[in-house]
Amino acid sequence: MKKFILEKSNISLLILYFLLSFISISSIFFAEYINEKTPTLFLKQLVFYIVSFFLIYLIQKISISTYEKMSILFYLFTTVILVLLIFAPESIAPTINGAKAWFNFEILTIQPSEFAKISTLAILSYLIIQEHFKKISDIAKLLELGIIISIPLILIIKENDLGNGLYFIFLFLALVFLVCSRSKTLFIIYSSILGFIASIILLAIYFPTFLSNIGIKPYQLKRLLSWLRPEDFTYNFSYQITQVLNEMSTAGLYGSFSKNINYIDEQFNDFIFSVIAKIYGFAGATIFIFIYFIFLYKIIRISKKCQHGNFSYYFILLTVFSFSFQFIINTYSSTGLIPVIGVSLPFISYGGSSLIANSILFGIILKINNTIYKELAEDEENEEYIDY
Repeated sequence: MKKFILEKSNISLLILYFLLSFISISSIFFAEYINEKTPTLFLKQLVFYIVSFFLIYLIQKISISTYEKMSILFYLFTTVILVLLIFAPESIAPTINGAKAWFNFEILTIQPSEFAKISTLAILSYLIIQEHFKKISDIAKLLELGIIISIPLILIIKENDLGNGLYFIFLFLALVFLVCSRSKTLFIIYSSILGFIASIILLAIYFPTFLSNIGIKPYQLKRLLSWLRPEDFTYNFSYQITQVLNEMSTAGLYGSFSKNINYIDEQFNDFIFSVIAKIYGFAGATIFIFIYFIFLYKIIRISKKCQHGNFSYYFILLTVFSFSFQFIINTYSSTGLIPVIGVSLPFISYGGSSLIANSILFGIILKINNTIYKELAEDEENEEYIDY
């Protein structure tokens, strides 16, 4: 009976994971089918999922304590890879859309920043539970965490990967909320951040030249301006989001299979939510959002079963942030609520690095959940033995 409980403990999460995989694969398939294209991306995404399933299985064979102990080495390894990417020649690390964020080995393309997310979440979870960390002030805590985050952040910004750079900035904000015990510290930090964001928007509107002079790339500035003043960029930077919104508005309640979806650049990555809305309509997009929320809720529930303050507890909370942040940025960008930033939607967007990296995080969460159930089963067995 106990073996059955251990095997079935993750069944609901796995069902949700497979539902998300079906939505991803089917959306890509139908989008290619509508436009009479060879299902190349569909087949590649299918292979990526098969690899991800296999990795999730392998992850269950390794103990959580091993992940905890290896977090520092993994962090150092991904940092070295990010450094190598910056200095790699264009032949193996080409600049794509202004960003040098991928190793291209012809048959295989790897985005190191996706795996840097995993290592950073792991080392942060490891650092937070250390005894010395618990005894220092809030400012000292934030300084230590800031150093850990700033290393991959600086390297990724150097690669002109704005989307993943913002990920690490907001990860720091999540940590502020997680580790700071004083409300005054929280208020000062969050107020400063909001003031900084407001200043950037005002400078973009009234003094765009100033932003260019301090290092903001032209294409980054134009993305922001095209969101603030779309009427001035109708035929270039605003074209994508304008067409995306038109597509979503004509999809109706149950979707549309009309042949007019292929003009969206990078539709299967940055705008995958618009593809879902186009294929499955408002009803399908709503169901997808509901499934994703349930998926996140189930993961949060696992954190409540963890011993408060241990590695697993913080790792799950930071992973939930990771999934939630990317979900919000991708869907909000697709609907024009924020500028197009270029962040993939976990488990949905096309791409091997993103899918495999997020599946690794998911696999570790499954392992944590199984470990909790195993410990509970052992405790029950010990209690029965004592009673006897």
